[in-house]
Amino acid sequence: MIQGLGSTTILEVDMLSEQKRRDSERQSCMQVYPYKLTRSVDSGTVQLREGAGYSINSSAGGMLLLLPEKVDQQQVFEIQVPSEARKKERTKLGEVRWTRPIPVDSCINMYLVGIRFLLNLPASSQSPQP
Repeated sequence: MIQGLGSTTILEVDMLSEQKRRDSERQSCMQVYPYKLTRSVDSGTVQLREGAGYSINSSAGGMLLLLPEKVDQQQVFEIQVPSEARKKERTKLGEVRWTRPIPVDSCINMYLVGIRFLLNLPASSQSPQP
């Protein structure tokens, strides 16, 4: 039970906040977006992979992507997202919240991936301001 919320449990509060995120306005944005993904190879090595994902929709807090490779929940990656205000791409960090395989044929899967944006980074082509 959470103090000040009567008999409401932590799970119920989490479900309410998830519902608010789901109720946020989504915009269809069917575009290809480049991304960079890190994978742990072993305890001391991380591999950086680059790819392109197809966006299905997005909201202020996240995006639904179709990816050609499997990703893990809570995996973090960079994605290049166009900025309408600045007329150039922004780099965003996204955390994988869920993933679902979609069989394309007997040998190939694509993956629906729901990500939550973590923070905005300066675009890689921008130099940091002093």
